[in-house]
Amino acid sequence: MNTDPVYLPKIRIERGDGGESSWRFTGKTMGLFLLLLILGSLMGSFYLNQASQAATAGLEVLHLVEQREVLRQENAELRKQIAEMEALSNIRGRAEELGFRERERAEYLIIDNIPLERPDQETSASTPAGDGNLDEPRSMSSELARWWEELTAQFESWMNIDP
Repeated sequence: MNTDPVYLPKIRIERGDGGESSWRFTGKTMGLFLLLLILGSLMGSFYLNQASQAATAGLEVLHLVEQREVLRQENAELRKQIAEMEALSNIRGRAEELGFRERERAEYLIIDNIPLERPDQETSASTPAGDGNLDEPRSMSSELARWWEELTAQFESWMNIDP
């Protein structure tokens, strides 16, 4: 058996029968082998990273789909509750519980002296609100009459606002 020392960068691999092998590892082939090993491990780690990210994204999508279905069911329940609450019989019953009752006749509010002109087109000949043109009950106190005049003036100003 030949026991030659092994030197780098030249490696000899001997066969068991005493002859030399046709495989020779030099420093260059060893470097190439290590480079291929490192590239293979990098590609493997990249693949594993991508596979784990895809699996995580798939699980997240599955979770979101389940959550969407739960929210759809809750919305359907809420719509059902709204429909039940909007039923006329329920509204009428709740109004009766609160003390409301149906009116026998309708009462209409009649407003006299509705101005036909806009405030910017009015002249100095327009009549002030307190000149007696409004039909006010005589039993109202002066404070209530003043409040009524302010209220009608505010209403008239709202009516004259251009949209």
